[in-house]
Amino acid sequence: MKRDNINYVVVGTFVLLISISFFVFLYQIMGSSGPTDEYFVTYNNVSGIKYGTPVAFEGYQVGQVERLEPIRTAGKTSYRLALSIEKGWPVPVDSVANIVASGLLAAVTIDIAEGDSNLLIEPGAEIPGKEAANIFAAVNEVAADLRELSQTGIKPLLDNLNKQVDVISQHFTDVTKNTLKPMLENISAQIEKSNMVNKVDVLINNLNQTSQDLQKVFNSQNQENLSTFLNNMSDASTGMNDLVANIDVTRQSMDVLLSNIDNVIGDVNYMLEDNDGRMKASLIDLQKTLSVISTHIDSITNHLEGSSRNMHEFTRQIKENPSLLIRSAAQPDKAE
Repeated sequence: MKRDNINYVVVGTFVLLISISFFVFLYQIMGSSGPTDEYFVTYNNVSGIKYGTPVAFEGYQVGQVERLEPIRTAGKTSYRLALSIEKGWPVPVDSVANIVASGLLAAVTIDIAEGDSNLLIEPGAEIPGKEAANIFAAVNEVAADLRELSQTGIKPLLDNLNKQVDVISQHFTDVTKNTLKPMLENISAQIEKSNMVNKVDVLINNLNQTSQDLQKVFNSQNQENLSTFLNNMSDASTGMNDLVANIDVTRQSMDVLLSNIDNVIGDVNYMLEDNDGRMKASLIDLQKTLSVISTHIDSITNHLEGSSRNMHEFTRQIKENPSLLIRSAAQPDKAE
């Protein structure tokens, strides 16, 4: 009996500890772990939000939703949420409370995106809110639009297209039977009557013969001769290029020479024009000198002849007797 009581006490103590741990854990996950500040945010749609919805700040949980209050203003209902956030937690004035969900099946949370302002929102004030896009509602709207488009646009279009294809098929069949087939039969008959096949064979044979003749003309020897001719033409072209270059150099030299001649002629003309009076005076003096010389030319010639004879005699005597340069006797005058 005493042993049973001990067992009951142990089991009861264990159950009590488990219950206390459960309530402590529940208290922790409910977010009421310490003093908090109250803030407010307003949304037009609060799908998935209820009491206890977590409130995070840049992904870090800082509180929860305490209550929801519907507000009717200007014929439209909005919802004001009271948020309990850890006491003293800094929330900049340009922060935005977004309704987010990490996945399609994940629970909705309110995540506050931190702003850049240095000013903080006072507890009890309003945090700007932004609703999340309802994916399922958007998908439903898109599905409804697609259904309406299918019923009012695509289906009539396909019906009309089928009718047009049937009409085109009938027209094509009529054209094939009534136009193309008779035309092809007529062409075939004309070809048979005109013996065109034989003419084509003759033309092909002529082309083959021409090809053989061309092969004979362009044999290896002729190709070598043609290659040699082309090489010679290339060399001649190179020589002509050199000749043209030399001619161009000669032309440039002639241009320079002609330019120099023009300069010389210009200088001579300038000199003649500048010394015209002096040249006339010199010509007059030269004319007078020539006149005097022509008057006395005979006497001058006689004297020059005598001087030449005396010089010749002097030279002869010096050659015969060089001592005459130092001492010589007086010569008798032949005239006396």
